[in-house]
Amino acid sequence: MNKTICPESKCTGCYACVNICPRHCIEMRPKGVLGHVFPYINNSLCINCNLCKQVCQVNNPVQLIQPINAYAGKHQEEKVYLSCTSGGASYAISQNFLQRGGIVYGCVESKGVHIYHKRIENIKDLQFLKGSKYTQSDIGSVFIQVKDDLKLDKKVLFIGTPCQVAGLKSFLRKECNNLYTMDLICHGTPSQEFLRSYVRKKTNGQGHFVSFRRGNEYLLQIFDDDDNVLYRYNLWEHRYKDLYFNAFIDGYISRESCVHCRYASSDRCSDITIGDFWGLDDNLREIFKNGCSCILPITRKGDELILSSRMVLYSRSVEEAISGNERLRSPKENPRRCYFDFIAKCIGIQMAYTICELDHIFKYLVRYPIERYIRAKIHNISKI
Repeated sequence: MNKTICPESKCTGCYACVNICPRHCIEMRPKGVLGHVFPYINNSLCINCNLCKQVCQVNNPVQLIQPINAYAGKHQEEKVYLSCTSGGASYAISQNFLQRGGIVYGCVESKGVHIYHKRIENIKDLQFLKGSKYTQSDIGSVFIQVKDDLKLDKKVLFIGTPCQVAGLKSFLRKECNNLYTMDLICHGTPSQEFLRSYVRKKTNGQGHFVSFRRGNEYLLQIFDDDDNVLYRYNLWEHRYKDLYFNAFIDGYISRESCVHCRYASSDRCSDITIGDFWGLDDNLREIFKNGCSCILPITRKGDELILSSRMVLYSRSVEEAISGNERLRSPKENPRRCYFDFIAKCIGIQMAYTICELDHIFKYLVRYPIERYIRAKIHNISKI
């Protein structure tokens, strides 16, 4: 019987246990119909040191604190701004950090839809961090690399989901002045296992890269090796016509721990929190046509890093930032999630999602188009 580190329903898949194990006897394995990864312990190698349990953020939660203030911002360079998701805050802060001699760890994508964390020390490689990745990245042995860099007195910026940041802090087990952390306002984490299988199905195995955003647009695109678009889906144009995007938005395919995430709150675990600034005052929307970053400094050193980066910044209230983003208030539980999890094992994810969202799908794909058609006909007749 495999040993457990924490309750599976609460496991965030942060890899802290994998990185801390002195015998390397823990590996993350996909499990269940959704393919989320969980730690598997090789009992024949385990020496029962319990370090995995000690660094588990579920067993030993990290401290959460309120933001100091809030900014609406974008990168100063228009070309960079237009090439980034939202306002390009992550790129601007990372760019500044590298120019000051630091090292950045962030999420990149390689061929085969492999999303993983990578060590970046050269500005020319910073482009690989661009873009939203709506799946859980593979941390691998990155926490060990971060620790090694810190031991050499190097400045490190780690960017990830709040639970990944918490996992790193738990792994290090002490505060490090040279460590800067930046978390994302997270909607939840689908698995790479499911994303890859979905990409294969949509492109007959020809798709190797994905992107999920273009400015303010929720745009799923799948590319081949030559950067040709094999599949394109815009959420705002065709709601409910793509399984992956819609099941993600509607809260069906993220980890079970996301449903009750302690980090979906205005209390944060990093030096900086970034995301989309939804609900921004109308007077500023013209300035941020292609998207606006919500930037929350949580600590003083986080605030200093923000202010020294190449961004156009507008000071906003923390209340405005929180009111416009649901995930800064509380996790959102889809009441149909339990039913979906149960029936997906028997009839598959596509059919389970369709059944759970049948009323909404009917409205968007059948009733609303018919109503629009009738209204248009009535309008045309009234002109005669």
